[in-house]
Amino acid sequence: MRTLRRRISRNAGEPVSLDQGKSTRKLVELVERAQANGLDQGPLTPVEALVTIEGEDWVWQIVDHEVLEMLSHRLVFQSDVGSRREILMTAGLETAVNAASKIVELDGGCVLIETLEP
Repeated sequence: MRTLRRRISRNAGEPVSLDQGKSTRKLVELVERAQANGLDQGPLTPVEALVTIEGEDWVWQIVDHEVLEMLSHRLVFQSDVGSRREILMTAGLETAVNAASKIVELDGGCVLIETLEP
């Protein structure tokens, strides 16, 4: 199971309070940045989950072979203690580099890009 870390500033200063206008502008900027990053990543290829868990029921899924053939690179997160965890697979080196740089920017650590065997 994935654990999520919350980023907390190490330089704890006075909290900044915003009025409604400033809050709205910051939210608009955040949405625009998210949309721009989404466009930079290019079109996404849906890959269904291998297992869907709904309460007590586990449903196993199968990924279409054509989708798997399009994938060319694997991103692997390497933690500070040396453990490796596969994050995702991409179709193309440029997409892999863009995804890895965003992951490192957000979470730090080391993301390895590996070529998938043909």
